[in-house]
Amino acid sequence: MEKERRKSRINPLLITANITSILSLICCIAILFLVVSNNKSQEAEQEVMMNLEPDRTYTADEVDALVAEAKLEGGEEGKEEIREDIKDAYMNGTGIVHELRLLFPNDIVFYNNGRYQFEPISSNIPARTYDPTGLVVNTRGEMEYQVNGGVKSLKGIDLSRYQGDIDWSKVAGDGVDYAMIRVGIRGYGTGEIVIDDTLDANMMGATYNGIDVGAYFFTQAISEEEAIEEAEAVIEALAPYNVTYPIAIDVEDVNDSSARTANLTATQRTDYVIAFCERLEEAGYTPMIYGNLKTYCDMLEMERLNDYEKWFAFYDTYVYFPYEISMWQYTDSGTVNGIEGNVDLNITFTDKYHK
Repeated sequence: MEKERRKSRINPLLITANITSILSLICCIAILFLVVSNNKSQEAEQEVMMNLEPDRTYTADEVDALVAEAKLEGGEEGKEEIREDIKDAYMNGTGIVHELRLLFPNDIVFYNNGRYQFEPISSNIPARTYDPTGLVVNTRGEMEYQVNGGVKSLKGIDLSRYQGDIDWSKVAGDGVDYAMIRVGIRGYGTGEIVIDDTLDANMMGATYNGIDVGAYFFTQAISEEEAIEEAEAVIEALAPYNVTYPIAIDVEDVNDSSARTANLTATQRTDYVIAFCERLEEAGYTPMIYGNLKTYCDMLEMERLNDYEKWFAFYDTYVYFPYEISMWQYTDSGTVNGIEGNVDLNITFTDKYHK
């Protein structure tokens, strides 16, 4: 979501990074071969043992030879099967991570810093309550959540100064129900809190045209005191407006070693998120946490955040996440009348925020 502009430059580590990615891919393919081949080998061994003729005696060497032959055949069959799976995955544009997710259904699999990471699904985190089969793409190419043939979800956008001047009457006419509007950011280098210079125009434009509003703030807090300071800045900036949707703390990886949050532990970052959310609750707002797979599975300790609503970013026509979420950001390349260029599109799974 956060689209801070940075100058492009030649990175001396680029070649190394590319090599690392290639090696990671090779390792993943090797894992796939081993998984399938081992399964095939075990099946082959079981089949041999079941098919030994009861009226004939076998020496230990004969049994071992039969098993070895069956394993070899099963292994070759498994290798060919996985080759075809990999080929199909790349031809269909799904890639190796899709295959890994199918092979490891009890883990959340995601790509993180040049490696594939496997996070076991926790029974201590509330599981999703929506029916994934209810997610459909409508005739406009937009996502909807349907229950018993009726549309349950609401259409939302999120935006900041990067969307420029907006014609909110056209946005409302395009069926947008709510807007998550950026309040501001804390600089990842300076640590300075900066309020978005289009906040007032967007808040007034949305509410005047009957669009419900929520908000978000990009955090770079490195202490509980700073997290509370960010929450206070949000509360002050939103005081003039009727905010009915949640206020989210935007937790993302800056992917820059110079970022002030680069060395935070998941425990520290979770402490600061909780401090932010608690202050918003005290002020009467509904706090929410925005993030992607890396945010929830690597940067935060999710089991400590069950009390807070989640806004999940995953760009596809399905949601790869086993836990409960309130809002889904499903693309960053949507189009809406009244907004020039691309805009993030979202849906909620409930209308409880609508006033």
